[in-house]
Amino acid sequence: MRPRPWLRALLFGAASCLCLCTLPGPAAAADDAASTPAPDAVERAQSLFKKGAALFESRRYALALEQFRGSYAAVASPNSRLYIARCLAELGDLTEAYLEFEGVAAEAAARAKTEPRYAQTEQTAQLERDELARKIALVTVAVARPESATSLTIAGKEVPRERWGKPYPVKPGKAEIVLRTRITSIPQTVDLSPGEAKTVPIDADASGPPAAPDDNAMLLDEGSIPPAPESPSPREYLRPYAYVAGGVGVAGLGVFTIAGLMANSTYSDLAETCRGPCPIERQDDVDAGKTQKTVANVGLVVGALGLVTGTTLFILSFTGGGAGEPQGATTSPQLLVAPGYVGVRGAF
Repeated sequence: MRPRPWLRALLFGAASCLCLCTLPGPAAAADDAASTPAPDAVERAQSLFKKGAALFESRRYALALEQFRGSYAAVASPNSRLYIARCLAELGDLTEAYLEFEGVAAEAAARAKTEPRYAQTEQTAQLERDELARKIALVTVAVARPESATSLTIAGKEVPRERWGKPYPVKPGKAEIVLRTRITSIPQTVDLSPGEAKTVPIDADASGPPAAPDDNAMLLDEGSIPPAPESPSPREYLRPYAYVAGGVGVAGLGVFTIAGLMANSTYSDLAETCRGPCPIERQDDVDAGKTQKTVANVGLVVGALGLVTGTTLFILSFTGGGAGEPQGATTSPQLLVAPGYVGVRGAF
């Protein structure tokens, strides 16, 4: 996280002076209200802090982070911790940096009660934390009856109990929240945008022990009990007639195809051999061709009517209400036959 240029220069200059000046030396006031650091620890902390500051200025943030952590380990100063948070932000670990900035602000506020110089550190940490919040998302998990819960994780990280009910930083996008109790887990998934803050309520007692499945549920899961069949249509008796009519239609089209091919073959042979009006001795062939053409036409008509009738009866076998059902509540299919079109129209 990189603040605006003018803000970055102002904060870095002020905090650098503050950090170098407030790390206690042998003659300085104690950095810890409870005890005075040893002189060699103070000297080591100041040396590591200066190295970290130089590395930070040269943008070598990973190396600077090691120096600042070493300085904080030698003497726990909120100012070196402030730079730990800054290094984390520059390295792209924005959620950890947010948590660290919060820790800096809390630690500096506590120290400022007896050491006023840390008030500026608190304000700086809060300012940079709020600037960072625009790039991440914050989710607050409001746990009802928290005494029944054992742990809370957000985006795979366990949240300390003292942070429950407080904004927790996560990367923008989908984040999974899991509240665990002694008997179950309660998961939730939230979708967050950069800069968004969302509150998610979860009741730790809302999910009790999973109910034991009953026998019927087990049988259904095993597939031994089929689903209840639907009530048959009152016109189901029409279905066999639909099959018969369809069969007649298919047979008629078969006759049309065969007779039509025979007629075409006969007429082609007559046209090729006679090359004009056929002589009287070929009259039998002419009559045979006419018969074949007639049979083909009859087969076409029978086939078309059979298929249309079969289709209509088949549709009707799935429709129609009971005896006491109002007529307007049933379908009314109508057979439509027109030049170039055969179909069924239904009014609902």
